[in-house]
Amino acid sequence: MSEFLNMGGYAVYVWSAYGVAAVVLIGLVVWTLASLRRVRAELADLEALAPRRRRRAAAASADATPDTPGTTSGSAPHAQS
Repeated sequence: MSEFLNMGGYAVYVWSAYGVAAVVLIGLVVWTLASLRRVRAELADLEALAPRRRRRAAAASADATPDTPGTTSGSAPHAQS
């Protein structure tokens, strides 16, 4: 076991490389999670300020009946002049 930990005389270099890699990976995970938290908070703020146009449009399209003459299911409404 001690021979494995000694790494053939290169233990200082090998274990320090593993240590640096572990610190970098842990730092990236922490940085990513902090960024995710910040972006989610920003998105929540923006959604609170924005009108709910997509929900209104989806509700209006759900209310439309496909049996109505002159309309087809899935087509975009035409602009009135």
